[in-house]
Amino acid sequence: MLDSILNTVKKASERVQRRGEEVAQVARLRLEVFQLGRELDATYARLGRSYHGNAGAETLHGVRDEIRRIEEEITSRERLIAELGEDPKAPHTEGQQDLIAPVSPTPASGTPSAGPGTGTVNRPPFQDGGEGGSAGTAPSTGTGADSDARPDGTSS
Repeated sequence: MLDSILNTVKKASERVQRRGEEVAQVARLRLEVFQLGRELDATYARLGRSYHGNAGAETLHGVRDEIRRIEEEITSRERLIAELGEDPKAPHTEGQQDLIAPVSPTPASGTPSAGPGTGTVNRPPFQDGGEGGSAGTAPSTGTGADSDARPDGTSS
C-alpha cells in the first residue's frame, strides 16, 4: 500500500514538472511574440518613413521583405504555442498574471483590425512587381486631408 502511494505521488510530481516546463516554454514564446510585435511596429514605421521620404523601390521592397519575415516568425511561434495546448491569443495561463494588460483597439466602423499574424491586419496589401508602388497607397496631391499643409496655413 505504501508503494502504491509512493508511485502515485511520484507520477503526479512528474506530471507537474512536465506541465511546469510547458508553461515556462509558452511564457518564453509569448515573450518572443511580444518582442517580434514591437519589432514589426518599428519596421512598419520605417516603411512609412521610407515611403514618405521618396526612397527607391529597392529600399521599399527590402523593408516589405523584412515585414513578411517578422510576420512569419510571429506565426511560427503562435503555432508552437497552440501545439503546446495553449491559446496563442490568451492573455495569460492559469496561475500567471500579466504585467501588462492587453490593449483592445477600438477601430472606426468598417475598419478591419486584428493582432499580428492573424491575416486580417489593417495594413495596405503589398503587390510584387509593377512600378514598385504599394496597392492602396497613392502619393499626396497636396490638397485635401492628405495635404502637407499645417493647421496654421504653412506647409512643410
